[in-house]
Amino acid sequence: MKMMFVAGAPLLKPFLEQNFSFQQADVIHYDNPIKAMDNIEEIQPEIIFFSSTDFPRHWKPFVMYLRNSYTRHETIFVLLINDSFSPEEAAKAEYLDVNAVLDEDLTSTQTLERIRGIITRYHQNIDIRKNIRYLPSRSDDIQCLFTNPYTFQFVYGSVVDISAGGLRFRPEDEAVLHALDPDTFLSMVSLRLEEDILPVRLRVIRISETVASEFVDISIDTEKKITDYIRERTERYPLAPH
Repeated sequence: MKMMFVAGAPLLKPFLEQNFSFQQADVIHYDNPIKAMDNIEEIQPEIIFFSSTDFPRHWKPFVMYLRNSYTRHETIFVLLINDSFSPEEAAKAEYLDVNAVLDEDLTSTQTLERIRGIITRYHQNIDIRKNIRYLPSRSDDIQCLFTNPYTFQFVYGSVVDISAGGLRFRPEDEAVLHALDPDTFLSMVSLRLEEDILPVRLRVIRISETVASEFVDISIDTEKKITDYIRERTERYPLAPH
């Protein structure tokens, strides 16, 4: 996941990398908003954090330029503000399709969960999994275990994101990435959601540094447990107003 962080100083860069390590966050810092704007096409960030405190005259032309090419679902734009940010400016932010306006201190637990909620709400990769996705945090007990269909060895994986339609996971053994192909069926998979261990079947959709997959022929009971799990997590904290 590529994140662009536009601010005078890179103070929050390590914080974002650490707290979104499950998504292998690549945080690119710019202290020049014009240079950041010039590099949007090259970097194609999935999330942009922009400090209105550091660059009060640049955020509006920046987001206008961004929205000429990327919708609010393709690239999330989070505007970081301080107490001097006026209601008039907030109205302009909503009009310009800013996804969220957050206090510039991102380090509180509640703000961090709001960011996760914003990502879950807006960011939908263009693949077969069209359902709302949940991005697990370190506090979630969610893993998958499957049998390699070619070697019959057990493979453990950490779940990067999950939806009612499928999941994306990172195997502990990266060699597995070279052993699987798109359209491979994984028929012996155990999905752990907290106390529940659910038998599922997956079809591989895409392979990069992770494996994106869709659920195949899962039972109604299993689908309900997955859907309830995602709903409970995404509704635990309020999302940014649209």
